[in-house]
Amino acid sequence: MFHHLWVRLTAAILLVVIVGVTVVAVLSNRVTTTQFRQFVSQSQLDDLQLRLSDYYRQQGSWTGVESLLAAERSQGSFAYRLLDAAGEIVATAGAGRGRPASSMTQLASLPVAVEGILVGTLLVLEPGGAGQGMMTRMTQSSAHAAAFLQSVNQALLWGGLAAVGLALLLGVWLAQRLTRPLQQLTQATRRLATGDLTQTVNVHSQDELGELAASFNQMAHSLAAAEQQRQQMLADVAHELRTPLSVVRGHLEGMLDGVFAATPENLTLVHEETVRLGRLVDELRTLSLAEAGQLPLQKTNLDVALLLQQAFAAFAPLAEAEGVQLSLDLPAQSLPSVLADKARLQQVLGNLLANALRYAPQGGSRAPQVTLGGRAQNGGVRVFVRDNGPGLTTEAQARVFDRFWRADAARSRTAGARSRTAGGSRAAEGSANGAGSGLGLSICRGIIHAHGGRIWVESQPGQGTTFWFELP
Repeated sequence: MFHHLWVRLTAAILLVVIVGVTVVAVLSNRVTTTQFRQFVSQSQLDDLQLRLSDYYRQQGSWTGVESLLAAERSQGSFAYRLLDAAGEIVATAGAGRGRPASSMTQLASLPVAVEGILVGTLLVLEPGGAGQGMMTRMTQSSAHAAAFLQSVNQALLWGGLAAVGLALLLGVWLAQRLTRPLQQLTQATRRLATGDLTQTVNVHSQDELGELAASFNQMAHSLAAAEQQRQQMLADVAHELRTPLSVVRGHLEGMLDGVFAATPENLTLVHEETVRLGRLVDELRTLSLAEAGQLPLQKTNLDVALLLQQAFAAFAPLAEAEGVQLSLDLPAQSLPSVLADKARLQQVLGNLLANALRYAPQGGSRAPQVTLGGRAQNGGVRVFVRDNGPGLTTEAQARVFDRFWRADAARSRTAGARSRTAGGSRAAEGSANGAGSGLGLSICRGIIHAHGGRIWVESQPGQGTTFWFELP
């Protein structure tokens, strides 16, 4: 049973309390005993000093005072020697007149005065010599003093026992309260290990245990989200692969059965689907390498302004064919160069521009516009692609970089097909094809992160969308 954490916590708390109560009780007993005995002894001496003063006032001399000292000596353990005003010994009790004062320990020297005039001095001596202290001689105190000390010791004992009992009850309660969340976490972890990703624990506090419970819940939600994304990705990959494979298979079977003739047009259609299929596989591989941090990069010093001008020139014919006004926005000052992979950045710009052209407004009151630009920022470069399309909701902005996610799947497919037949350049064609698969923005994020940069989106419904990425 001692292996349980709550038992160990209780035992630790109880041990600390027992040690603390014992130390306090011992020190309190010693201090109380010492101080009380000193108080009793001092009271006795003060009383003897007062009686000696009264005796001299009544008698006018010290004649016969030895009887008073002897009576006092019989009730205590001290020896007394009384000196007159001239310093001569006039009476002793427990210390012979012929015994030298150096052989005895003097404990106190008390003046005896009558109406402010010094008439004598009372020397309090210890007849046993210097080998024994005054506190050893105080053990024979009065019965009242012994009774008082006994009551103090009893009070300390009962108080200590009460403190230990209360500490035991509080220790058990506190230990169980502290370990209950750990037990819940243990049970939830075991169920989580069996595959139940819906497990969460209640957070009842803001301390370290509360933070642990909150972290566990966050981990469980992340695992559940990752599992959902994995299942969705498998379904999306299967769907994306099934479509071109079905087209290729259908046309090939039709040609073999004689339904379709093996004309260049039919073979071209099959070839386009195989190219699409190969491009999708390449994109999946690129994305997996980027997410694993193993994407190969051939970095060189790049002129970002020149790179943007080349991307603008490549997409200008496609934008014109789509009826979209494409513009380039560069500052008057030259942009700083960056150490990056040119081909990968061309891929990012291609995906972002193809995505913007796809969602530029068509047939509305506003003329479709797409702007490509760059700015110097924090010693690096910020590049943006802005459109005046329908914009993105808050939920869509949170998912826009997810794999296979599309704001409008039907429209993206038709727009992708339109971009392939619009007669644009081969670079623009390849980028448009990649973006249509739903992997383009995910690949952009992976490439930018591989360069040590960041990418984000700013959008409001009905006011267009701006994609930004920053390179150091």
